[in-house]
Amino acid sequence: MLHNLSSKTLAIAGLAACSLFSSCSKDKDDSPSYTVPQTYNFENVNYSGQTDRMSMLSELDAYVKTGNTGALLQADKMKNMYANVNAPFSEARLNTSGKQLKDKTIVSAQSLFESYFDAAANASLSAGTPALKGKAGLLTTAEGTKYLVDANGVEPAQIIQKGLMGAVFYFQAVESYLTEAKIGAAVDNSTVTTGEGTKMEHHFDEAFGYFGAPVDFPTNLTNLKFWANYSNKVNPSLGSNKALMDAFLKGRAAISAKDMKGKDEAVATIRAEWEKLVAASAILELNLAKTHIADQAKKSHYLSEAMGFIVSLKFKSDRKITDAKHQEAIAKLGNNFYDTTAADINAAIDIISAAYGMDSIKSQL
Repeated sequence: MLHNLSSKTLAIAGLAACSLFSSCSKDKDDSPSYTVPQTYNFENVNYSGQTDRMSMLSELDAYVKTGNTGALLQADKMKNMYANVNAPFSEARLNTSGKQLKDKTIVSAQSLFESYFDAAANASLSAGTPALKGKAGLLTTAEGTKYLVDANGVEPAQIIQKGLMGAVFYFQAVESYLTEAKIGAAVDNSTVTTGEGTKMEHHFDEAFGYFGAPVDFPTNLTNLKFWANYSNKVNPSLGSNKALMDAFLKGRAAISAKDMKGKDEAVATIRAEWEKLVAASAILELNLAKTHIADQAKKSHYLSEAMGFIVSLKFKSDRKITDAKHQEAIAKLGNNFYDTTAADINAAIDIISAAYGMDSIKSQL
C-alpha cells in the first residue's frame, strides 16, 4: 500500500513539474534533435546556377587579362559575356544555360561594370606599350609580370573581378537568398522537389553555392573559388573558414529539421562573417599595396584589387561601415593610383578596420 502511494505521488509530482514549466512534449517539439554533419552532403542539393556564374566570371576574367599580354580587348565581347548573349563563352554549355551575370548584379552597379569593360578596351588600345602617369598601357613588376592599367594606373581587370564577386556573389547571397523573402516563414519548407529539396532548402543551398567552397571545406582546401579562396587567405587572422562553414552546415541542417531558431542564428552568423570577410580582403590587398609601394605595377595591382573589395562593402543593406566612412576610405586612395601614398593607404586601412573591429589583426592580414 505504501509502495503504491509513493509511486502515485511521484507520478503526480512529475506531471505537476511538466505543467509548471511547460509541456514535456512541447519542449521536445520546440527543440528538435538533429545532427549537424561535417560536410555539405545533404540530400537534394542543387546550386548549379551559382557554379555556372562562377565559370562565367572565370572566363570573363581570363579574357580581360589577355590585355596584360598586349591583346586588343573588345568591349562588346565583355558585355556579351556579362549578359550571356551571342554565344560568347568557350565552354559551350554556359551559352545555353539561361544564366548570366548581369541580371544578378545589383541594379545600381550594372552600368558601372559596363563602363569598366569600356575602360579595359580603351586601355588595351595602347598596343602593349609601357604605361605612364596619364597614359594607359602595361606596368611591369620588378620580376617582369605585366598588368594593363588605364591612364590613372587603375587595373580594370581587378576592379571587374573583385567588384563582380561583390555585386553578384556576395550581394545575391546576403541580400537575396539569406533574407526573409527567400528563407522566411512564408517560404515552403514542406514540399520536396527531387534534386532540389524544399524551396527554403534550395534557396539556402544557392547562398552556399555563391561562397565557392567544396562540400568538405575547410578540410579540403583545393579548387577554392572566389570568396572561399579569399576566406582561406585571411583565415589565419580572421578564422573565417570555420566560422562560415559551420554556420552553413548548421543553417542547412536546421532548415531540414524545421528548427527555425537555429536557422535564423546561422543566417545571422553567415551575413556578419561574410561582411567581415569582404572587409578583411580589402585590408589584405591594401597591406600588399603598402608593402610594394615602390613598385608601381604591384602597387596599382593591389590597390585595384582593394578598390574592388571596398566597393563591394556597399552591396549589403545593413553594413557596419557607414556611407560616409565608406566614401572616405575610397577618397583616401584617390582616383590616380600613381599619387596614392603609404599614408593614404594606412588611412584607408584604419577606416575599414575601425568599422569592423579589426584593429588587433589589421597588420596581420
